[in-house]
Amino acid sequence: MDGVAKVVSDLAALFWREFLYILPYLAIGVVMEAVIRTFKWHVKIRKALTRYGSMSIVFAAFLGAFNPLCACAVLPLVISLMVAGLPLAPAMALLVTSPLMSPATYAMLSAMLGFGWANLVLFCALVLGVGVGVIVHLLRRRGFSAEDVFREKLPQGDFHDPNYPVEKLRCECGKQLSHRVDRCTHHKGLVFLARLWEGTFKIGKFVMIGLLINVIVTSLVPNHWIVSLLSGEGIWPIFAITFATIPLHLPQVTAASMIFGFYLPDPGEIVPLATGPGIAMLIGGPVTALPVMGVFLAMFHKRVVLLYLGLCVTGTLLLATTLRLIF
Repeated sequence: MDGVAKVVSDLAALFWREFLYILPYLAIGVVMEAVIRTFKWHVKIRKALTRYGSMSIVFAAFLGAFNPLCACAVLPLVISLMVAGLPLAPAMALLVTSPLMSPATYAMLSAMLGFGWANLVLFCALVLGVGVGVIVHLLRRRGFSAEDVFREKLPQGDFHDPNYPVEKLRCECGKQLSHRVDRCTHHKGLVFLARLWEGTFKIGKFVMIGLLINVIVTSLVPNHWIVSLLSGEGIWPIFAITFATIPLHLPQVTAASMIFGFYLPDPGEIVPLATGPGIAMLIGGPVTALPVMGVFLAMFHKRVVLLYLGLCVTGTLLLATTLRLIF
């Protein structure tokens, strides 16, 4: 019994130490996202997407990278924009980049893996988003126009309306604390605090999950094979990690937290992470999040789902193998 208590105590101490190390960066990321959501800067940019033709692909990719919404929240947003007239190409670019990067994600990646990795993931998110958008734009006359991709015609209306007829797309953001505070007070300071509270739980829970997995695996499970994959220099680790993460629900900060324990065993002690496998983990996992795929399958024709998965997986492999040769 004493042995079990000691193991639990050691795990808790390791978890707490690593959490304290990343806490300032978590706070910075949550504050940045709370400011963006409070002043609705992402909403203002989003409304401009339907005005710029093919250039909206680039705008959509950048919006996705600086958008505070998670992968699960961005899909109803993308569908609502398509109903309002946004072509499929920029919609795909937005859908690809949103789960890969956000202000909080950048802050957390910087804390866990360093600014070099944070910048590299940002670069990959933008390249993948723009690349997918351009390819979909070229295929728009081959069954991939906005009018041909839904399983059934969606009714017009506001997704924020509690009576919107398509339940899967009905937004429940009105029930959030920040929206209730805004309706009651219209006070930006109070709305900011509510957004801060929501963001702390939304982002913090995924960080905690990643750190918990990291602490348990590094402490209790033989992990030589994991280390060999993440540090491998060949093609095999890239393919293995890319395809292994497809069926997982692996948000960006969770993926970074899981890698963190293997390559930052002590604060300030940096052990090199191979570029190819690192990109495969940090790009391939988040871009195919299971909740998003579930709604995707329900709302879109199979050819759209297969195109999305095919482009994301192929793009991940190309980015990982190319950057492996450069860095």
